Amino acid sequence: MLSISIIIICYNSERFIKNCIDSLIAQTVQFGSIIVVDNNSKDNTRSICKQFKQVDLIPLDYNSGYSKAANIGIDKVNSDLYLISNADTKYDKNFVKNTVSYFTDNKNVDLLSPLMLRFDQETVDSAGQTYSLAFHPKEIGYNRKRKDLVLNTGKIFSVCGAASVFSHEALRKLKLGTEYYDEDFFMFWEDFDIGWRANLMGMNTVFNPDSIVYHYRSGTLKKNILSKIALSLGRSSNIKFHLIKNRYLTLIKNFNLKKYWLHIPFIILKDIIWVIILTISSPKIIINILTMKNLCLKAYKKRILLKEMIKMVEKND
Repeated sequence: MLSISIIIICYNSERFIKNCIDSLIAQTVQFGSIIVVDNNSKDNTRSICKQFKQVDLIPLDYNSGYSKAANIGIDKVNSDLYLISNADTKYDKNFVKNTVSYFTDNKNVDLLSPLMLRFDQETVDSAGQTYSLAFHPKEIGYNRKRKDLVLNTGKIFSVCGAASVFSHEALRKLKLGTEYYDEDFFMFWEDFDIGWRANLMGMNTVFNPDSIVYHYRSGTLKKNILSKIALSLGRSSNIKFHLIKNRYLTLIKNFNLKKYWLHIPFIILKDIIWVIILTISSPKIIINILTMKNLCLKAYKKRILLKEMIKMVEKND
């Protein structure tokens, strides 16, 4: 039987972490390892985790961000399957059983995005990721009622970062230099970036509706332009900077002009509006944006490395 380990990324997660761990322990088939990587939480997250003997807590003495914390957790265990998870999640009791069964029956699958529902267990949070005309990530089925959708197993563009499953072999192949997730991202867009990389490398990324996760999403606003603007404006200056920075690091690393040239007008229009809104609301992030040169150069070097990795894959095939 395939083994599966979960890596939970935490930061001030006392509101959710107990329910999350309880749902992991209650699985009909158990996880091989439950790893919690805590980004120097200031609340009771760590003390709650220490109450569970099944949890292997990795307490960091600084906030490393989502990507680095995930990488630390991945390197901590040796497993057939790796589930990277937010702390604000709860897992259906048959999650492990159904996920392991799916990978066992479909040996060509590399990445899996589960069916993510809100805590009301009726509203879809994500059925995997696709992309908009402007190449922003889009959660399939977002904010729609499950009963109104036909959710079938199938190939998707990318996985949703709140809960993503990777095979061991997929992570090995996706490793870019010393990193699985790009640590320059800190947080946001890291799921779309690694999913896009998997897509470029010809990996098989799927959505499986039988693997069910319940996710609390703070931005439970209706999916329209006004709600998105309101959500963006409500974020801190630091978060806004990461949103802008990671958008462009993702494009530098992965965007193929020949393949996606029709998207260029939509990208330009969307980004002019999006960046103007974020910078006007927090003018000091302009200073941070002006210091992005070195990060952009690093992203370009990673793009070159990725191209070499793709050539190796094509050669081996």
